[in-house]
Amino acid sequence: MILLFSSARDLAAAPRPKPRPTPAPPIDFSGVWDLDEKMSRNVSSHMRHAVLSVTQEGNRIWISPIQPAEGSRQAILSEEIVVDGRSYEKALGPAGKGLVTADWAKDRKSLWIEVLAGPPENPKEAVQRSVWRLSEDGSVWLRESVSVSKGQAGTAMLVFRRRKS
Repeated sequence: MILLFSSARDLAAAPRPKPRPTPAPPIDFSGVWDLDEKMSRNVSSHMRHAVLSVTQEGNRIWISPIQPAEGSRQAILSEEIVVDGRSYEKALGPAGKGLVTADWAKDRKSLWIEVLAGPPENPKEAVQRSVWRLSEDGSVWLRESVSVSKGQAGTAMLVFRRRKS
C-alpha cells in the first residue's frame, strides 16, 4: 500500500509505526556479591576473596571488583557483558582478544555466555562456556563454567552471595 500526502500537515498527522518493545531481561544481577569459597569449586587464585559490584541496565551488565578490606590487589578485571545473542570482540586482559556471545536461555531462567579465545587461525582452540543463574529469592548467584584449551578441560562453580543493603 502506498500512501500519498498532499501537505506537510497530512504527513504529520499520519499514523507512525510503534517501535517493538524490547523485552525486559528476565534476571537482574545488580548488587554487591561476595564469593562463598566454601560452596564454590575450583576457584582460581585471582578470584579468592572476590567481591563484585554488578550494575545492570536492560541487557547490558557491568561487573567491577571491589578491593578486599586487607587492601591486597585482586587480578580481577572490570568487564561488560552485552546480552543480545550476537557475537562481539572483547579484550580479555593481557591474553589478547576473544569473541563473546551472551544470551538468555530459552526458559529465561539463566544467562549463557560463550567465549572463544584461541588464536585468529583457530579461535575454537580455547573455549569457555558459562551459565549464570540466580536463586529463587535472588540472594545467590551461581556461575558454572567449562573451559577447554588445547584439548585440556576444566570446570568451575562459583557461588556468590548478595550483600544485604
